Amino acid sequence: MPAVDRIVAIVNPAAGGGKAVRRFAELEPGLRERWPRLRIDHTRHPGHATELARRALEDGVDVVVSVGGDGTANEVLCGFMDEQGENRFPHAELGLLGGGTGGDFLRQLGSPPWSAQLDAIEQPGRAIDYGVMRHCDHQGRTRVRPFLNAASAGLTGNVVARVLRASRLSRRVLGPKGIYAWNSVREIVARKEIQVELRADHGPPRRLGLALAAITNGQFFGGGMWIAPMAAIDDGQLELLYTGDLSTASLLGMLSKVFSGRHLDHPKVEAQSVRHVSLRARNEGDVVLVELDGEQPGRLPAELWVVPGGMRVRVAGLPDPVSLAHGFGEVRSSSTV
Repeated sequence: MPAVDRIVAIVNPAAGGGKAVRRFAELEPGLRERWPRLRIDHTRHPGHATELARRALEDGVDVVVSVGGDGTANEVLCGFMDEQGENRFPHAELGLLGGGTGGDFLRQLGSPPWSAQLDAIEQPGRAIDYGVMRHCDHQGRTRVRPFLNAASAGLTGNVVARVLRASRLSRRVLGPKGIYAWNSVREIVARKEIQVELRADHGPPRRLGLALAAITNGQFFGGGMWIAPMAAIDDGQLELLYTGDLSTASLLGMLSKVFSGRHLDHPKVEAQSVRHVSLRARNEGDVVLVELDGEQPGRLPAELWVVPGGMRVRVAGLPDPVSLAHGFGEVRSSSTV
């Protein structure tokens, strides 16, 4: 693949309170000199980035660049996929330029400056993993959606729903970490325990009063929470972390530790490398919201799996490729919930 041939940049004007679009506008004249065949599309409504990406890819575009946060990148990623979560355009590449509220995918790559991110767009990408979640949407229909960074269920689904409803002023005053941390506290205090059934890699079901289950490809979520320090985006597996049966005080204490990754020392946090996870509420009437790359697309039941090396990306800060010699399903913690 040439370094850059046909390139489309999909800009989310709302990402990061408008930060991404302002920065991109300042750079646009130089970018057009740098990339003569650059086309810039601005999103106008939720889901529009997916439509724009799919149209560009069907027109034969080589590189589609997401300009925004994790949610924008997820919508652009969806444009590559068919209805089963398979990449329809394996020879095209996804470029990432950050600027959203969370920025969690780029955080694990060192939150590189825009100069480095722009340079990376000019270099051939390489394959990383992505995840897929089959879930129930808010209208009760079964949906399939990919994720680049992380998916989760339980507290985080409710937290993200709160964050997405937050005003622009709240986002500006609290900042990326603050908006997630404040709404996490609110949700922990209001939490009602719901019984779920969890299965990892088609093993025996585990029943627990779910507080949180995170299934991650990347290391961070929730505006800087270091949920899975062991995660690698190209090792052919996801990281499953879950906990339940915890008091409000214990959950609040754990929240103070998750930004530094010290929550993994808690005896009721279990972590395991997996390729497939399923979750469902034990009582049919219980609603457990799910979260995916900072979006809140629906609720349980959900089934999640990894697609190893399924997406080629152009992004600064990619680590050296991970060896797969250690195999899959390695248990990182043997603690019992």
